[in-house]
Amino acid sequence: MSGPQFFHLQSFSRKANPAGQSVEQVLAEAARVPRFSTHVPSPRSPRVVAGLHPARIKERHDAMVETGRISVTLADGSTKERGIRKDRHTLLTCVASHPLLSNQVEADAEARRKYETWVEYNLAHFQRMFGDKLMGVVEHLDEEHPHLHAFVLPTDDPTCSARDLNPAWAAKTEAEAAAREAGHDAKAAVKLGNKAYKARAREIQDEYHREVGIAAALTRLGPKRERLSRAEWRARKAAAEQDALLLREMEDRVSALAIHEEELSATEEEITARLAEQLEQAALLDAEAEAKRQSASTEIDALLEAARRDREAAVARLATAEAEARRLENRARKKAEEDTAVADAYLRDTKHKARQLRLDAERKMEEVHSQADSYRRDGVREACELARKMMIGVLTGEVVPAPTGEGWTIHDERLKRRVGELDIASSLDRILQIVSRCWELIKRQLKPAAAEAELSDLVEDQPPAGRDPHHRPEKGIEP
Repeated sequence: MSGPQFFHLQSFSRKANPAGQSVEQVLAEAARVPRFSTHVPSPRSPRVVAGLHPARIKERHDAMVETGRISVTLADGSTKERGIRKDRHTLLTCVASHPLLSNQVEADAEARRKYETWVEYNLAHFQRMFGDKLMGVVEHLDEEHPHLHAFVLPTDDPTCSARDLNPAWAAKTEAEAAAREAGHDAKAAVKLGNKAYKARAREIQDEYHREVGIAAALTRLGPKRERLSRAEWRARKAAAEQDALLLREMEDRVSALAIHEEELSATEEEITARLAEQLEQAALLDAEAEAKRQSASTEIDALLEAARRDREAAVARLATAEAEARRLENRARKKAEEDTAVADAYLRDTKHKARQLRLDAERKMEEVHSQADSYRRDGVREACELARKMMIGVLTGEVVPAPTGEGWTIHDERLKRRVGELDIASSLDRILQIVSRCWELIKRQLKPAAAEAELSDLVEDQPPAGRDPHHRPEKGIEP
């Protein structure tokens, strides 16, 4: 059966693209090198339809790139010749796929004939597009659909730009250059270039359909691309097959006329009779073609009627589906409202609990701060009391400089222990030195009895004997 055509142009560089494709990978896959053909269940060697084998094309490509040069302008305005970068596209490929299955082409003689006709039209199309830049064409029959790979090299371009061999890319480059010369900025120029690329790409597909697709009874597009029903698609294919048949018949008539041109030296009567016979045959062929066209038109009308009925049935099914969708939407809305009410109640309860927890935490923090302030005040009072006792100890001789000259020796064990626990001896060192020196100066100026009386007055406010000077009452420190 006839179906949609497939024709694709793409260029590659020696550096792999995001899909992992490079010049080496593409040519090796076409040659069915094992490590590049893992996607094919049962790889088979390709048939070289025209030109060179992919391995030889790889050699030709590498030699071309080795001798290629690009002239670049440096910052100082001078120019320099450089080699071809690895990311420069240096190979153009064309892939054409036939809608028949490969096993059909190999098993059915009629399918094989149609396929070989299609191959011949493709070779002619490739030659018209690329001329002597076409290096080779290979055929693959080991995948689902038979297809051709054509390989093109920019052999006459020292910069080795394969992209410029693609007519769509050339149109993009020309449009961008024209836009920049017209004063457009870079963004606008690229936009115009992309528009030109798409337009030329569509023209390439149309040209391929005219030169290959129509002759091989292939449609321009598949049914899904135009959203055709099955009946409309069958009608489209029937029309394509009819057009291909008429085209082949006209080609046969032209070929017959060309063959008989060599016989123009015959007599006028013979020429007249032969032309009359040929005209009669042409008239018969035209009548037969018209009858076939009428028959095809009737079949197409029937197919279109069937398509109309299918569309009406589809509309009815769509209405049913929309009603079911509305029912499900209402159900979902009701469920959402119920879930929202439950969530709101849970949120209110959660907020209430969180507020209660925050109040409890604030009360606890206030208690902790109050207790900490109380402990801090008690500590300050005790430190002051110990400092007072240390200074009195210096006056009474209970606290004396250490024999080593650093620090103080405390004879009262309980006072010594508490001073060590609070670690305040070093903080009091300077004060104790001053007190000791002042007391020595005072004693030098007083008689012993007077000094003894002064000392008695200074220490008379000490706690009564027998009371623990480090005893801490429940609150505060007793004076």
